[in-house]
Amino acid sequence: MSTLVEIEEAIVRLPEREVDQLAAWLEGRRVRQGAVATPSREPDFLARARLIWGEQPAGETLSELVSRSRA
Repeated sequence: MSTLVEIEEAIVRLPEREVDQLAAWLEGRRVRQGAVATPSREPDFLARARLIWGEQPAGETLSELVSRSRA
């Protein structure tokens, strides 16, 4: 068994208990390798807009500028 397709086909034939064991082993492996995903922060769209256009854009409101930039 050397390809992902072969492994997937073998997993389908495993009893549920062994699938659970495999999942636990894979998760443990990911943790040991430091591959556990960490939640990312929500983007701060308002702060980014202020960096681009400043606190009070000349002539138009921030919402008008944003609306126009989406067109």
